[in-house]
Amino acid sequence: MATEFEIKLRAKSVEQLGEILRDAQVVKLAQEKLREIHMRTTYFDTADGALSSRRWMLRVRQENEKSVVTMKTPGEGYARGEWAWEGEYLDEAPEKLAGLGAPEELVQLLREAEPVIVCGAKFTRITALLHLDGADCEICGDIGSLIGGGRQEPLCELELELKSGSEAVMLDYAHALAEKYRLAEERKSKFARARALAAPDGD
Repeated sequence: MATEFEIKLRAKSVEQLGEILRDAQVVKLAQEKLREIHMRTTYFDTADGALSSRRWMLRVRQENEKSVVTMKTPGEGYARGEWAWEGEYLDEAPEKLAGLGAPEELVQLLREAEPVIVCGAKFTRITALLHLDGADCEICGDIGSLIGGGRQEPLCELELELKSGSEAVMLDYAHALAEKYRLAEERKSKFARARALAAPDGD
């Protein structure tokens, strides 16, 4: 199974997020200059909630000029199953994702029911690859909005995603940043928070 391992931390402001990304302990580990990626995300489910009832996430994300369809499934701790296919047509995606190892059931579910838009997000990601002593990870500052049910909620968070090496090393580094800047951990995904906005009562 393809696995995503990441931690999210809530930043108090855009200014604080910029300060963190310019921190000497970040800059000296960066393998590249910070890059900006403009992201527009649309999350899908079936009308009867077949995907969310399985705690699956299906999205189409525009990343600058590139379109990527991604599916995620639950995992343990900070890990989740993740499969991504670079394409813009959702009707082609289930078979492509299943071919990469995603659950075959996705293909059948989306044959039986038309996917519908649930919620979304629009944000700018400022990111660079970091080389730690024992791990490589991406550090990302995400600034924008979560969107659902005609509502919007500000998005301002730091995310670290493991690319290779030790999970513990990356978590130790993330926790050190969290302690230095007094950041709270964000346990809910962007999808979960946007979907809550789209709920009839806004919960």
